Amino acid sequence: MTRKSFSAKDRARIFAAHGGVCGLSGMKIGAGDAWHIEHRVPVAMGGSNDDENLCPALVEPHSVKTKVDVARISKAKRQSGIEGGQAARRAKRGFSLIQNRGFQKDGPKVKIPSRPFNKWGRDT
Repeated sequence: MTRKSFSAKDRARIFAAHGGVCGLSGMKIGAGDAWHIEHRVPVAMGGSNDDENLCPALVEPHSVKTKVDVARISKAKRQSGIEGGQAARRAKRGFSLIQNRGFQKDGPKVKIPSRPFNKWGRDT
């Protein structure tokens, strides 16, 4: 997946829409402060690049949130099997998590005698 690069016009529009306030810390972004465009819901977790999902964020709070988001995304991928976790590897090999023995196709393995046994357990 490729990242969308935002133009200067996009950045200015998003900055103005939020009144120059960091969407994570609530602090006013000054003229010399470094800031990024933040996805409130990460794209990897189903978020979009629409303006409703974007906000300006100061670099420090954005890096903290990104670390948390990366951990959540990794966990979600592991649980769904996208990253090739154990369940995904088993599925590729054709195994299920619980295997059964199946049915015998040739009939019973024990030979049933046609004559009854005597009292010593032998054929008569």
